[in-house]
Amino acid sequence: MSTYAVSPHPSAEAKGKAGRQRIWPAVVCYILGAACTLYGIFCFLIGDLKWGVFADRVATYTEAYDRFLETGRMMTFSQGFMYYTIKFSVIVILLGLLLLLNANMMHGQHRERYRDFICVLPALICLALFVYYPLLDLIRISFTNWNLLKDDYKFVEFKNYKWLFAGSGWKNLRNTLWVTLRYTFWEVFFSLFGGLLLALLFDRMTRYFNALRALVFMPKYIATATSAIIFVWMLNGPHGFLNWLLSLVKVTGPDWLANADYALAGVLMLTFWRTVGYAMMIYLSAMKGIPQDYYEAASIDGADGVHCFRYITLPMLAPTTLFLLVTTFISSMKVFQSVDVMTQGGPYDATMVMVQWVYNLSFKDYRIDRAAAASLVFFAILLLFTVLTMRYSNKSVNYDQ
Repeated sequence: MSTYAVSPHPSAEAKGKAGRQRIWPAVVCYILGAACTLYGIFCFLIGDLKWGVFADRVATYTEAYDRFLETGRMMTFSQGFMYYTIKFSVIVILLGLLLLLNANMMHGQHRERYRDFICVLPALICLALFVYYPLLDLIRISFTNWNLLKDDYKFVEFKNYKWLFAGSGWKNLRNTLWVTLRYTFWEVFFSLFGGLLLALLFDRMTRYFNALRALVFMPKYIATATSAIIFVWMLNGPHGFLNWLLSLVKVTGPDWLANADYALAGVLMLTFWRTVGYAMMIYLSAMKGIPQDYYEAASIDGADGVHCFRYITLPMLAPTTLFLLVTTFISSMKVFQSVDVMTQGGPYDATMVMVQWVYNLSFKDYRIDRAAAASLVFFAILLLFTVLTMRYSNKSVNYDQ
């Protein structure tokens, strides 16, 4: 009885057949992706930029849609298709790019990798619709003169950016960035320094310290608006709880939220109360992961607690510190709720942070175009800081425990 050895690897003929079976779907995706991308760019050019001789045709589609809203007269299929593809041209472009990416993965990657990509594709679609589409549309809006008090708008090139950097908007941009950076510095400092001190203090596994940790950590999960209202009452000038406590020791407290010199400090009190417990818990979890062998070896060599903290604990907490630095920086730069509830940017713009200013531009001045330009500048600043921080961390932070 003869036996035949079966090769575990497919033959060249099988590989070629599988490749031929996969190339046609890839070609179809390439064609559809290129068509969607080019058609989306064409719709963007004729819809938003009023490009060429097609501007009059776009006006007829808009009139047909307005007539449908007023009289209920249905549009034809071609009019409806053209109107909505022009209106959502950025989504059409993103769909085309996703099809091109799918075709590239189908044609250029191994079958197993392509299956993994298919599993990730729904998440990519959600990211494209809810993250990248708003970002691209924000870029588009920043080149228009969209005012909420008007029914229509047009493309005005770099007019909003000229207003932001060379016009009256520069003073407001400079002031809001300065206030935001001051707020961010103190929040990052209080969160990291205070969180590390509390982590060292509460690094004891007893029932009493567990209760204290829970009390310190609890403010993180209280709604910001609720906490802000309570702090407005506590900091309410001569009638506030904080100034009443100060009066017990014969100290006259200022009108925290109505005085331009102290308003930012009042907002930072709420911030420190909410964020220090979160930083403490992150540091505590990282400290529990440090091997005790390092401390035992250091004690054998005669190192005391200060030397152990300086040469063992701090270096081993470097990845955690980097994580808290990046996340706290980004969240503090985007602060809005506490400022909006407590001061609304006042008094005299002393607490006018960046997001509050963008909100005021959008919904108080009704200048969506200028708000979009300011938002993109703000996004570029956050992106630049994140990239620089990650580059520094790759060189200077040790992730090996």
